[in-house]
Amino acid sequence: MVRKIVIMLCVIVVGVNLMWSLGIDSNKNVSDIIKLLKAKVGEEVIKTHIAEKGKIFDLSTKDIIKLKKAGANDDLIAYMIKDGTDDFPFEIEKDFVVKKPAVYKHLAIFPVFKKTTIKVENYLTLDEAQESKIIIITEKESESVPVVVIKNTGRKPIYIMAGEVIIGGKQDRMISYDVLIPAGKEVEVSVKCVEHGRWHGKSTKFKSAEAVGCKEVRSALQFKDQQEVWREVSKACQVNKAETTSGTYNAIVESKDIEKRSKPYLKAMKNGLKDKNMVGMIMTLNGEIVCVDIFANSKFFAKVKGKLLKAYVLDAIGTEVTSIKPPGKKDILAFFEELKTAKTEELKKYNSNCNYELETDQIIGNESRDNKGNLQHLNLYKQ
Repeated sequence: MVRKIVIMLCVIVVGVNLMWSLGIDSNKNVSDIIKLLKAKVGEEVIKTHIAEKGKIFDLSTKDIIKLKKAGANDDLIAYMIKDGTDDFPFEIEKDFVVKKPAVYKHLAIFPVFKKTTIKVENYLTLDEAQESKIIIITEKESESVPVVVIKNTGRKPIYIMAGEVIIGGKQDRMISYDVLIPAGKEVEVSVKCVEHGRWHGKSTKFKSAEAVGCKEVRSALQFKDQQEVWREVSKACQVNKAETTSGTYNAIVESKDIEKRSKPYLKAMKNGLKDKNMVGMIMTLNGEIVCVDIFANSKFFAKVKGKLLKAYVLDAIGTEVTSIKPPGKKDILAFFEELKTAKTEELKKYNSNCNYELETDQIIGNESRDNKGNLQHLNLYKQ
């Protein structure tokens, strides 16, 4: 009898240990968080740690009680609960897959992947072309505010996104619509001014500021007039406390304070969005979809991802935190279902690509396609 009892106790001990190792009875990730709480580590550091390590939680009632006793507040526990969702991955638009988001505070970015590959040209980015010294951007001879001349002296096409910042000339500008500059060609490109208080300069040439405009400015560039662009640039500078005498958006790009405030967001996003096969991102703030950028292939997207992340983070640090719960599968599917009802009309046509405006009551966007009708870039905003 004694021998049987000993054997049963051994089985129980082994079972408990196995359950512990599998995280069935006591979630190891929960134990790690409790250790951090007992060490008096702050909530934001813990959230960053969760995002960086990709920790997943399946909190039981017992786990929640343990966390509360260890000092976790409701915001942290809610963050852990929603981080353990099993809704992902799922499909949108048949050919795309959305995976679990990277989260920091009220900002959540969902990575998007393409199920099938598409053969497209290997475009250079604006920054790559500048580094290789094969792009020349100048004022038009008549010095027209809404137009600059871009010449590609290289052997590969250059793809420039709407919202990319170019500085210099008579005043800093932003590219109004996506444009493809073929090898060896010169194109007059639509731009809008993002420096209200200057119309002078020793040079008529521009260079890339290696930045993309924040959501409201980028949207105004494509769908509103110059006055609205200036208004949004001014708002962005004020909200982000970027001092500027000439009203230039570049004050935000060069701000050390903004760079400092952006760091924890960028760290969490970059660590949570490492997959090289991504073709796009869905950016959400306070539980609502704000912006979508999806490209034709992962190779090109990888080159511009860093720029877009900085722009998304700028929107985050300039927005009040009202909710830390990201949208779920149903919200994202509903957003793209709404897109199916969009009215479509030509927005801006170039020789090598065409931009089409997509609009519903809730969404406005730009779909750029090449001359063969292949999607190059889908850029959407919530109205």
